[in-house]
Amino acid sequence: MKLGVTLASLRLNVREAIALASTIGLKGFEVEATRGEVTCELSRTGRRDFLHYSKSCRMEICALSGCFGQDFGREGGRATPDRGLEQFFEETKRLIDLAVDLRAPVVTTMVGRIPLVAGGREWDRIREGLNGLGRYAENFERTLATHIGETGPGELSKFITGLRTEGIRVAYDPSVMVTRGLDPVKGVRDLKGLIAHAYARDVTGGAGGFSETLPGEGAVPFKEYLIALYETGYTGYHVIKREAGGGRIEDVSRAKEFLERFII
Repeated sequence: MKLGVTLASLRLNVREAIALASTIGLKGFEVEATRGEVTCELSRTGRRDFLHYSKSCRMEICALSGCFGQDFGREGGRATPDRGLEQFFEETKRLIDLAVDLRAPVVTTMVGRIPLVAGGREWDRIREGLNGLGRYAENFERTLATHIGETGPGELSKFITGLRTEGIRVAYDPSVMVTRGLDPVKGVRDLKGLIAHAYARDVTGGAGGFSETLPGEGAVPFKEYLIALYETGYTGYHVIKREAGGGRIEDVSRAKEFLERFII
């Protein structure tokens, strides 16, 4: 099992976070790439230097986080104008180029709501846009992985398998399934062969609301979740994601220790 972490979980500057993650035995990391220290504005020299530093810490860049703060083709609950959609395509292509330079195999993003009925202008725009982005990623042996938004795993699976590219896949967060009242294990099986990036994240709560907690202390059935990933062919990183809590390295270390009980 390959274990990684989102650098944002450590709440340090990027290089300090990489070094710290390495000291506790993690092998990979996901880094935010739409703002902060590592973006498309990073020079060629800066990219080579960052890659060299990561390797010197014996760490692999397993993914770039490329969410732009809005759904694909949606903005403020309204359809984004074509001009805005084209900008999204171009910015995403630049992120794929950055992933190539940094040798990151995956770029995560948010597709958002997929129309459930085929046909129509919105369906065609999203479908053709993702076909283009997926083929662009494939050309560089990269994968664009969408987080699961409003569209359920079954519907998302049907949509992605209908694309004319294998460059579009899924970034799977089991805690999101729980907050939506869905079975995170069934979600993995519904998306068999389509998950390119998987998180280790947990939540606790219910109808009154959910709050994030350490893996193993919430509602995600991790043993069954990890087995389902294994049985459906997932071979990528299991990325610890911790947005709440004040423990930083302590929380990440505890999450790592918990996950290492399940050597699959």
